[in-house]
This record gives sequence, C-alpha cells and structure tokens, in this order.
Amino acid sequence: MKSGGTQWAALAAVNLAAIVFGSTALFGKLAVSPVWIVAGRGAFAGLTLLAFAFIRRADFRLSHAEAMKTVGTGALLALHWVTFFISVQQAGVAVATLTFATFPLITVLIDSVRRGRQPALIELGSGASIVLAVFLLVGSGLPDDSKAREGALIGLVSAACFAEFSLASQRLGGRVNAITLSLYQNGAVALLLLPVLPFVAPAPRGADWALLAGLGVVATALMHQLYFFGLKRLPAAVCAGFVALEPVYAILFAALLFSEPIGPTVIVSGALIVGASFLLLSRSRSAFP
Repeated sequence: MKSGGTQWAALAAVNLAAIVFGSTALFGKLAVSPVWIVAGRGAFAGLTLLAFAFIRRADFRLSHAEAMKTVGTGALLALHWVTFFISVQQAGVAVATLTFATFPLITVLIDSVRRGRQPALIELGSGASIVLAVFLLVGSGLPDDSKAREGALIGLVSAACFAEFSLASQRLGGRVNAITLSLYQNGAVALLLLPVLPFVAPAPRGADWALLAGLGVVATALMHQLYFFGLKRLPAAVCAGFVALEPVYAILFAALLFSEPIGPTVIVSGALIVGASFLLLSRSRSAFP
C-alpha cells in the first residue's frame, strides 16, 4: 500500500499537471503560426527530456521497427498539436478544448473496431452524450462565422489524431522507456516540422520565444513527468478525473485572461462532454493528456 503522504503528493502532482495542461490552449492566442508554436514546443520539450534521460541513464536504443513506429507517433502528435492550435485560433479556447475532449469516445470506437468487440452500454451512453454536446456546441454555441465552424471541425480532427496517438503510444510504451519514448516523439515533432517553418508566418519574435520555452519545458516535459509520477501511485480512474477537467480549466483561464464569453450552450455542452469523458477515461488504464 502507498503511504498517505505519497498519495497526497501524487494527488497534488496530478492536479497541478491537469491545471497546467489546461493552460496550454492559451498559447494559441499568440500571434504566431500554429506550426511555429508546435515546432517550438517539441524542440524545447525534447531538449528537456534529453536532460532527464541522461540524468536517469535511460536506454536510448530502439529497434528499427520501434524507431519507425515512434516516428509515426511523433507525426500524429505534431498533427494533433497543429490542428488543436488552429482550432483555438479560429473557434476560441472553449470550442477547441471541448471538441478535443471528445477523444475518449474516438479512442473507444477505434479500439472497439480493432478488437472486434461491441462497445459496452456505458460507452454507448457516454458517446451519445458527447455527440449531443458537439451538436449543441456547433449548432448554437458558435459565433455566426464559417471560420468558427471550421475551427470546431478541426478540433474534432485534433481529437481523432490524439486518440490514435494514445493507442499507438500505449502499444509502444510496453517496450520502450517512457522518457525515451517522449523524447523521440517530441524530437520527431520538431524535426518533421522544421522544413515547413520558412514557409509559414507569422514566426515567433522577442518574448514569444520565452513563452514557447515555457510551453515546451514546463507545460509539456515537466508536467508530463508529474502526471506519470501520479499515475504510478494512484488508480487510473482518479487520474482520469483530473484529465477530464482540463477543458474546464482552459475555459476559465480564457474567460479571466482574454474575456472569452462563457454562454449557456458552452456550459451545457461542457458538462455533457466532461462528464461523459470522465466515465470513458475512468474505464481506460492508459488515459493521459
């Protein structure tokens, strides 16, 4: 059994990680191309994880098959992040985070198809709640603007990319050290986007670089280590509860810092999505942000 002090430390770690993860959507408010945001995030996170790997004397070796699969997950991560920040810039933090929060449903659907099993009743009910919430959000929770609706759809693409990334990473995680896997995935994000950077604008300038460093070092590398610390010491369902609250934190931060409105449709949709996501995540031992 874990000691009470260890459990409280794990709870604090997971809660802090979830709050900081919720703040990452705010970086989409920068006047910087999403491609630059993601490339900077991957580069700074990768360098931080490299330092962690050396300190912990992690095994850097991968088989050829593992290396190819790791690059593939890095490409999925890059696509997930880029589409997420595009969604933030086009539809706002609330819509982007809530449409992304549908990823547990997409994960269940993909996993059910691959395993050839029928979804459980609780999964079907949660899925119906999420679909209803998305219809509400897109139907009446968006500004009368085609760009906002496009941003909501891109948010769903981001959720699909993350669902596939999670499942692929879970399969790799059984064979590859977690720090090594995250290091190579973030490195792949930066390297895959590097050739595109000269052709996208606007690029980061001045203080933007410090903010991107914070996104990569603190909000990505360090917080993931905190989350994994908690995940090893707490039931997966407890950690999943904090994951499900990420959109709530993001929406509150956006309202306080950028005066983004929180209308009744957003509140109802958010409650449906967060509640259903919690149920789906609590059934998965591999839930992580």
